Amino acid sequence: MQQLDLLRQPLGSLAGTLLLLSGIALLRLSWMRRNGDSARVTGGWALVAAGIASFAYAWGGEAGTVYALVAFSAVAYVVVAMGVELRPARARSNRDIALEPEDRPTNWPRAITKSLLAIVLAGVAAIGIGVAFAIAMPLAAPDRIVIGGLLVPMLWGAGMAWTLSDAKLLRATILLGAISALAYGIAFLPKVLSA
Repeated sequence: MQQLDLLRQPLGSLAGTLLLLSGIALLRLSWMRRNGDSARVTGGWALVAAGIASFAYAWGGEAGTVYALVAFSAVAYVVVAMGVELRPARARSNRDIALEPEDRPTNWPRAITKSLLAIVLAGVAAIGIGVAFAIAMPLAAPDRIVIGGLLVPMLWGAGMAWTLSDAKLLRATILLGAISALAYGIAFLPKVLSA
């Protein structure tokens, strides 16, 4: 009985991985044929569910689910990688080239102004939106604070990228200033008016 318990995790993992592999292969085959074969799709998802259940039985609910999702991702990657076709390189046309930001002559004052806009004003706008979210959204206080805090670096990065790629400094200044004023107004104006 003890030997069976020792083998439960490796055998359950092996069985779960094979079930996941079979299920994902069926799903991939159904997708590649594009005929909407419901038997393959149902069978594939049933095998995937059985593989996850096998991991959960072998390792317990919490750890088994994590291991099953890791195995699912790895097996899906292998199945997709097996179907990769290598094609010969072809000449690139002008359509394949990504659009570049507008070319504009750069000098030191313009570069410093653009950097200040990107770093300072985009940061002020991002922090304003995060604070407005943390104060004004109708959620529980911890949720508002966490989501508002997570928004700030993402919005700051987006604002910096947009400001640095935009050739018109006045447009970036006006838009970031308006966003900052609106965000701080939403956050603090009701408190000021009620005092």
